[in-house]
Amino acid sequence: MLPDGLLRDLAPRSPAELGELLAARPDAARPGTESVEDLAEALLSRVGLRRALDTLSRPELDAIERAVVLGPPDGPAARLLTGPPWDRLHRLGLVHRDGDALRLVPGLAEALGRYPAGLGRPRPVLAALAARLRDEAPAAPGAGAGPRTAEELALWPARAREVLERFRSRPVGALPDALRRVDPAADPDSRPVDWILAQGVLLPVDSRHVELPREVGLLLRGADPWAATSPEPPVRPAARVPDRLRDNAAAAAVEQLLRRAAALRAELRARPLATLRAGGIGVRELRRLRSALGIEHAELVRLLGLGELAGLVRLDPDTSAWRPAPAPFEDAERTDQWWHVVRSWLASDVVPSAAGLPLADGTVVGVLTRGTHAPEAPAVRRALLAAHAELAERAPGGHEPEDVLTLARWRRPRLARALDRWGAGMLTEAAELGLVGAGALTEPGRALVEDRSVDAVRSVAGWLPAPSRTVLLQSDLTATATGYLAPDVARTLDRMAEPEGHGPVPRHRFSERSLHRALDAGWSPPSILAWLEEHSRGPVPQALAYLVEEAGRGHGRIRITRADWVLTGEEELLEALAGSPDLAGRRLRRPAPGVLVVDPGEEVPDRRRGPAGRDGVLRELAAAVRATGTEPALDVAPSDTSPSATAGSPALLLEVPAPRLPVPSAEEIQDLVDRLTGPDRARRLPNHQTDDPTDSGGAAPWDP
Repeated sequence: MLPDGLLRDLAPRSPAELGELLAARPDAARPGTESVEDLAEALLSRVGLRRALDTLSRPELDAIERAVVLGPPDGPAARLLTGPPWDRLHRLGLVHRDGDALRLVPGLAEALGRYPAGLGRPRPVLAALAARLRDEAPAAPGAGAGPRTAEELALWPARAREVLERFRSRPVGALPDALRRVDPAADPDSRPVDWILAQGVLLPVDSRHVELPREVGLLLRGADPWAATSPEPPVRPAARVPDRLRDNAAAAAVEQLLRRAAALRAELRARPLATLRAGGIGVRELRRLRSALGIEHAELVRLLGLGELAGLVRLDPDTSAWRPAPAPFEDAERTDQWWHVVRSWLASDVVPSAAGLPLADGTVVGVLTRGTHAPEAPAVRRALLAAHAELAERAPGGHEPEDVLTLARWRRPRLARALDRWGAGMLTEAAELGLVGAGALTEPGRALVEDRSVDAVRSVAGWLPAPSRTVLLQSDLTATATGYLAPDVARTLDRMAEPEGHGPVPRHRFSERSLHRALDAGWSPPSILAWLEEHSRGPVPQALAYLVEEAGRGHGRIRITRADWVLTGEEELLEALAGSPDLAGRRLRRPAPGVLVVDPGEEVPDRRRGPAGRDGVLRELAAAVRATGTEPALDVAPSDTSPSATAGSPALLLEVPAPRLPVPSAEEIQDLVDRLTGPDRARRLPNHQTDDPTDSGGAAPWDP
């Protein structure tokens, strides 16, 4: 049943106050809400209360925990509910006015969990549970209650106090045979655990665990352990970081990330990443990929994780290998590439830096496994960016990761364990995404904290130079880009030359084999030279021009067309090929002059051949043609083709993970506020109350 006090508290709130409440409690913005009763029911849901508690700062959470622990949550709490935190708690709908006092809303104590503030349950509750487990009669009130004051506890034997100190931060401990009957005369120096059990201070909760009562836990921490909480956030002075240094570091990180993402996809397109039978990626595969990309192990692990969460690489269910997603990621504008990766990072539950962290069983989290998934990841990332933004306001400059984590724990204490486990790695990921530079929050990072995505993309666009369309051709048959290459120029250059390394500037090397690949795709020596002249910063070196002409001179005199298999070309060459011992055992047909059809037929038992299948036959034919002194032209689809840039936008083809906790838009919240405060508001008030606070049913103004 909904408490009347909460309904009377919500009813007179202005549209601005209701809008603030719904913005802070988005789970309460339900589409079917039509009255204050509906709103109160949504605010009191268990999930909604837990989410609201997750947003509280250290002083606000301490105020709630103190009220729950030191006083019953369903009783008058005016003595407890005082101080600045209660103003915001009231605005969040976690407390409500009841006359001149404040009360915690129903269900808030349960939403805190079984152990608020890390304290155990009250001793009467634990004593009754222990009696049921031992099949005994409940102990008389006050029997075996242990020390009642800090002075009594100080008189306990030193070994017993040492054991109790282990329960200072957590009330439950493991104890084999916890239900055993203990000797009341146990020696506290040699058998301190048995002595404490005999005093009734540690009580069994099952056969293997004991729990410290709340009353004793408070004695260990002091009568009021919340009194020492500082109302001010922990902010230390920061080292000065020039804006140019910050932006240069972030811009370099963004360029490196996008370049490595493209290189990773190209490498996996050529050689997919195989998985182990037990899941994850083996050391040998990681070593191979690390060598191919030229990066350190930790950087590779984070790159693979970012590729997974952004959908750039996907697990092929048929081959159990990781391959690049078919979307034309490389053809998109670099700002679109960056924005896709960043918004996927904000919404995904994948934590790339979690790979390698220890697990409870002594193993570590594997690369590209379910162990890198954490439901709290989006909330932790938002908390870290918000802490960075607050530090930038209070102490501008560069901050150490521990300073950011300390403030994030103070702002979101219920995320403290997640922050301890993943926070440091996520800050490294934020730096690699350009949200942090030289330890300081960048303008794109600040824009994301304030939900200004357009400004974030615009800031990154200002960092990145325009794509280059020219290369520097040198006599050593290399082509060095003058910057980031436009996608169409890069694709063509990849067809004509072999990439060398994955440095900040693309570098390619021409060879006879790479030029044959371009010729197979339909290029001719004149068209290749014309393209090189158009995209070169100077004249085409003579050595490269000779190589192009030489590659074209011996190319295409015989053409292999895939039809199982058709060879076309000069008639005398085909006749010489037909008599070649390399094709012995194959059935040959000559349907027309200059045309030779090769039927794979049956394999000769004793003949040593290459790999079986169509590709194996193709390699045999190509080797036989080369034996005649010519280079065959292959009318086959190149294996390294990528989707055309006109296929669509990556923003449409690559999916962004859906948020686990959808947030209503400002328009949806305003629509709900209008329904609650419209012309027929009087009908929606509980018991048809009016907005006049002097009315007998109205609530007095709240004063913290």
